Amino acid sequence: MSLSYRPDETSPFVRAFLDDRGLSGSSGLDLAIDERDEMLGFLVDGMEGDRDKALFAYFRSGLSIADALLQVLRWRYPDGMGNVLDFASGYGRITRFLVREIQPESLWVADVYAEGVRFQEERFGVHGVVSTVRPEDLVLGETFDAILVTSLFTHLPGERFLAWLRMLFGRLNPGGVLAFSTHDPSLLVPCPPIPESGLLFQEISESGSLDTSDYGSTWVTETFVRGAVARVAPSASVHRLERGLCNYQDLYVAVLEPGVDFSGLRYTGEPHLFLEHCGVPGGVGPDRLQMSGWAAVRSGGIEAVEVILDGRLLAELPIVHPRPDVAALLGEPRYLHSGWGGIFALPPGTSRGSSVLLIRVRDGRGVSHPLRAGSVESLLLESARKDVSVLHHDLKTAGERLAEVEAHAEAEIEGLRARIAAMESSRFWKMRNAWFRLKRGVGLTHED
Repeated sequence: MSLSYRPDETSPFVRAFLDDRGLSGSSGLDLAIDERDEMLGFLVDGMEGDRDKALFAYFRSGLSIADALLQVLRWRYPDGMGNVLDFASGYGRITRFLVREIQPESLWVADVYAEGVRFQEERFGVHGVVSTVRPEDLVLGETFDAILVTSLFTHLPGERFLAWLRMLFGRLNPGGVLAFSTHDPSLLVPCPPIPESGLLFQEISESGSLDTSDYGSTWVTETFVRGAVARVAPSASVHRLERGLCNYQDLYVAVLEPGVDFSGLRYTGEPHLFLEHCGVPGGVGPDRLQMSGWAAVRSGGIEAVEVILDGRLLAELPIVHPRPDVAALLGEPRYLHSGWGGIFALPPGTSRGSSVLLIRVRDGRGVSHPLRAGSVESLLLESARKDVSVLHHDLKTAGERLAEVEAHAEAEIEGLRARIAAMESSRFWKMRNAWFRLKRGVGLTHED
């Protein structure tokens, strides 16, 4: 088995993340990543080749999604559950965190990548099933109390969407829960016309091995999802958690019984965190750092932004500053006071190039989410580049505005010239000039 990341490797961001989450040493978390795992390659490309950042994002997102799904499972089965299926599990980015709370003998994984299924069986000790492209071809003997599906329905054409929903509901035990994620059309900017059905499918995908006609990119409205569930499982109850996974995908929770009360599902999603500025404030010495930005969460609450350096808490910054622009962006007045920021000291001897800064958001449960990682030097450089980019944009906008003003002024001048020319050529103007010439001729005026 060839690995893209070995458990004995040392990535500074991964190590900082694991230490922060209490997952180092004897935690039992298997960090191995198969070299065929396309998700890591996708993240490396997205991070412009920065492997450490991609690894941080890989493990961080896996833990975040597992936390979201486990919140649903704890709500539905507070006293413990039976069998659970992690469907379309890939190479176990999420599974490795699920097995910390779900016994491997109670957890099944399924995916079309046979190598991914085998990898998870060998590394995590779970049961494996090799899935199929068409649901009617899948042989799945077990039934489950819960089926978890992330990033599958975000890729399916319409009929395949309904067919997989029907198949998965058919493998649930009575009262079982199906949690699955989708893309809402609001993610598309600008948003193209959405078909009347409520599903938009395009044959594009980050997968390099699956046919895009079977596995493309899909956006669906809430109306479509509720209608689809009603068609394949009329007695099911459905609840939508908007942007419930990683602030991006919607998470739908469907329970195979009517009239379910979802009010007890006190779900807290992953917070937004934006670092807008990181710099050395003037006049206070080079041993201090200034940070500012905004943070918000769609589901649940948040308390503060925490800045950690090499495991040490440097600052706890309340999220209280007025940000009407954020409220406008997210379309919610409750985000009006979402700004954070402050100045804090760096410990003596801090290595700006090798010490690792983690920026976390503490949610209303008291759980901290490490959402950014970097050295002091890299965050300063990133902020400086962002400032330069903003300056270039502002200069370009000002130049375009100046050109518009100059063009408008020139158009007004040309218009005045045309009006004067028209007046001078008019009969009235000619008579006026003749009258003044006559007055000057007889000495009635001294005008030139």
